[in-house]
Amino acid sequence: MLAFLKAHPKVAQAILRHSQIRTTMDGYTHVVGDSEREAFAMLSELLEEPLIG
Repeated sequence: MLAFLKAHPKVAQAILRHSQIRTTMDGYTHVVGDSEREAFAMLSELLEEPLIG
């Protein structure tokens, strides 16, 4: 999700608490395709809606 949001890798490393940047980059540098972007958009909408109501 951080890659989708275009967060800087060092910021992602700090948030994820990885001691080595290599750990972050191994998971961070994949290509985000259209289907992944659509899934992230749906997840974002879901998280914005109240759970009860």
